[in-house]
Amino acid sequence: MHHPYFGPQTPISNHTRVPAQGIVRVMPDVSLQSKPKSIPKPLSSDEHALCERVAARLHADLASLVQQLPESAQSGSGMAKHLDIVRNTTQRVVHALRDQTPSVQTLVKLPGTKGLEQLLAAMQDAGLTKNTIELAQIAVAQFEQLITSLAGSHTKLIARINAPGTIDTEATLGAQDQRQALFESAIAVTGRSAQTAISLYAFRRSPENPGVLQRALASGLQQTTIVPGGMPVVIRAGDTLQWDDPGNRSFDLLDDSKPEGNTPQALIKEFTTHPLPTVSSQGSADNLVQVIDPAQLDGPQTLDVITAARSNHPFTDPKTGKMTLDEVWSLVNCPTAQLIFDVYLHRELERLVRPAIDAQLWYPNLSSPGGQRWITRYPSPPRLELLGEGIARAQTKLHPRHAELTKLFFDRLGWDPSEYVGFRCEVIYPVWRAGYCMSFQSAEPQHDE
Repeated sequence: MHHPYFGPQTPISNHTRVPAQGIVRVMPDVSLQSKPKSIPKPLSSDEHALCERVAARLHADLASLVQQLPESAQSGSGMAKHLDIVRNTTQRVVHALRDQTPSVQTLVKLPGTKGLEQLLAAMQDAGLTKNTIELAQIAVAQFEQLITSLAGSHTKLIARINAPGTIDTEATLGAQDQRQALFESAIAVTGRSAQTAISLYAFRRSPENPGVLQRALASGLQQTTIVPGGMPVVIRAGDTLQWDDPGNRSFDLLDDSKPEGNTPQALIKEFTTHPLPTVSSQGSADNLVQVIDPAQLDGPQTLDVITAARSNHPFTDPKTGKMTLDEVWSLVNCPTAQLIFDVYLHRELERLVRPAIDAQLWYPNLSSPGGQRWITRYPSPPRLELLGEGIARAQTKLHPRHAELTKLFFDRLGWDPSEYVGFRCEVIYPVWRAGYCMSFQSAEPQHDE
């Protein structure tokens, strides 16, 4: 019989014969024949450190460019409209720039190098500064080189960054044994050393004048040794803020006296060796230097010394309108085996900021070339610890009397420690001549629209 549409039936070829009833023909499973997916190789500690270095430079250079855009064009959607480029690219850049401290995850958040090149081309067409564009182009080229050497593609680099076994371990550069070697060499160079350096800060908004930020600082050295002919013991306790109204600016010792000339009242005597050393305070409020001379100079002297002072600052920078509590420093100007760096913020301030920590090559004015901190940032950054509210966790193995010192510090100030939130950075063999910088970024929520 002919089918009305297909015409006469033709015999079925042996190649396409229908299997006999009850017989199941199993077709090869393609998935069983495919090769298993390779597991991404985790980053080594040195590769991890290299990624962090590239991320820091990209973050700094892109941030400099974004800041040149109108405020309305600094969000993902606003930037896409302003530059007429794909929104996904700008959103990823904005998302990455929200990292206060760049890390390998910044490279995950950023778009690939093609997207970044398109972004820079659009920024150049929009009239952004040529030299800033060129710096960012170098950073993108380094990113491309990093991708090529470590993975072959941005996607594969992300897989390696997120691979099980990639741990943020201390890299070879700046490892503890190398910092110890620097410590021992610096002693031979300077004729100075200390077992423990202490920087203890507290900040609050003035109860009488909300426009004033009050800072208090106790700093010093435990078991610091001075060799005849070696460099003197110097404690620096200034600030880097500019205030056009000197009548409202003050830098005083805890007894409200001025830090000028011979100032034994600068010492916290309960934590200073007796007979008391001589303290000479000199310099300006933004660069106060306290020189500690031992009571005797007839041979090597080992002593403990803690000084304290307080100061007032503008709460907001008159030029930018931003809060002046942005960076707090502990400077390692003496070869030191241990560093304790504590910052206590009044809970009103703590709600406004997010803290981070790093170590910088210390320039005399606490600056970096062109303001780009990635240039002077040391590898193997330190850790930041949240101490929580009050001073119940102030004790540390690095200084058996540290809780006692912290309590005395707040008592002398007349400030209630239960109203404060503490943050700590502890380092074994801190880098000589480094500045350990605790930074505070605004915690205000950022919106993309």
